Amino acid sequence: MTIKDLLVHVDLSKTNQARMDYAFGLAEAHKAHVIGVGYSPSGINTLRDEARQALDDFASAGERRGLSVETRMIECEIGDLPDELALHVRYADLALIGQPEEKGGMAGPQRALLEELLFHSGRPVLIVPWAGTSKPAPKTVMVAWDASGTAARALADALPILRHADKVVVLVAIDDKPNSHGDEPGADIALHLARHDIDVDVRRIPLGSDVSAADLLLSQAADLGADMMVMGGYHHSRIREAVLGGVTRTIVDTMTVPVLMSH
Repeated sequence: MTIKDLLVHVDLSKTNQARMDYAFGLAEAHKAHVIGVGYSPSGINTLRDEARQALDDFASAGERRGLSVETRMIECEIGDLPDELALHVRYADLALIGQPEEKGGMAGPQRALLEELLFHSGRPVLIVPWAGTSKPAPKTVMVAWDASGTAARALADALPILRHADKVVVLVAIDDKPNSHGDEPGADIALHLARHDIDVDVRRIPLGSDVSAADLLLSQAADLGADMMVMGGYHHSRIREAVLGGVTRTIVDTMTVPVLMSH
């Protein structure tokens, strides 16, 4: 299981350069093909020219680093972009997008894009934060493990990255509710990863009533000096659509390291 191609959302935001650099570093580490996908609203020539220039800059930067790069342009109404981009993502191993803005005119469309890719593309999504400096070849990766199907999916999708890490920590939050962790929480998943030649440390952390699961994950990531977090992306239903659940939303809003999510 390897990463052979990854898709990057290329836009005109201030954070695009950091996302581009991260994608190229990841592609170098995994010898992967890189696909940059830009967007322009239908029929607006000025914005199309700006988006095309951003894609040309993307391709030139990748080629200077000796990478295999291609670019694609999506032209549609802004409301159709999530569906269109999700279609492209299905033909790649991994999607990279930027952390959605918390407020402003693009906050809603960016969150809609994340939700569509996470819940409907069928591929893992790597979210690159707008703050801080991210390492495209993470040395320490923290895996949030709750023995759920979404956590298992995220872990499987992250295996190529975990193999390149120096340290992998599986974090298991323990509370008083019935769970699927077994007699020794985290031991079974550690054994599974060992069969993939991945050495892991298991951390069992009590989840008290005064600490939310999201705050626990963020504080542990900081304590470990983690370069990446891996977790399942959860949702709750809202009349025919899936929206980010509480823990997932908090992580997305306050993340300081890249987060790989799957659903």
